[in-house]
Amino acid sequence: MIIRALATLLLILPMLVSAAIFPPDTKVKMLDPKGFRRAMKSNRTSVVAFVAPWCGHCQKMAPEYSKAAGNLSPIVPFYAVDCDAEHNKQLCASQEVQGFPTVKVFPRGGQLPGQKYEAGERTSSNFIKWASRSVPNKIKVLQKVGDLPQWLDKNSDLPRVILLNRDKKFPLLWQVLGNNYHKKIAFGHYTDPEGNFAASLGFAAREEGKLSKVIVYPAGSSVPILYEGKICATGGTKYEPLSKYFRSIVDGTADFLKVSSEPPVKDEL
Repeated sequence: MIIRALATLLLILPMLVSAAIFPPDTKVKMLDPKGFRRAMKSNRTSVVAFVAPWCGHCQKMAPEYSKAAGNLSPIVPFYAVDCDAEHNKQLCASQEVQGFPTVKVFPRGGQLPGQKYEAGERTSSNFIKWASRSVPNKIKVLQKVGDLPQWLDKNSDLPRVILLNRDKKFPLLWQVLGNNYHKKIAFGHYTDPEGNFAASLGFAAREEGKLSKVIVYPAGSSVPILYEGKICATGGTKYEPLSKYFRSIVDGTADFLKVSSEPPVKDEL
């Protein structure tokens, strides 16, 4: 029994040592080959640091990398792989890791090649800017109301969602979601500071406490639906509730899809 426990400890010890270079409350998640493959199967932009626990540069980078992970969590996940662990050596070799630390961003999981970090000093601000710039932009910017019909028609085979807000630029969150659901949902953005566009669709121009709106057009439909779910999860960000809502649209479980699929009630009178 004791021998078995010691064997188990020896197997997980390298990961524990590697994880120790990051602060206890870090958002950086350690990966083994199985976890790496799982991360690469998603469409998400993610950052992976290939490190060794004895590496002085890795130890110096760890607090900055962890700070960047906390800033971008959960929209851009930050991972780390301990290349000193025997079970990770083949993975690190396949990623052409020749020195430590080697940091790569994967813009769309394993669908696009990883890009090595070469953006200067390894500071949290540099990591944040680099990772943010690496998210593919799949958002259609609608310059005027007249652009809407053509965009809706061009993407009629997909659900379409539009963010209406006061800003000329859309937030990183929207760009991340557009990348995550690329080819499953078409994403658009329209600057609507006074709410005139929202009003033209039949929605309130302004609502107290809300600076933005998400409008949904189901696949094949030109009838807009206002997203009325939670914009901010308790203790979290806008990412979780919006991502959950979009997943329900893709898999067909969204409430409005269930309602629209029900057969009409016959009038017996």
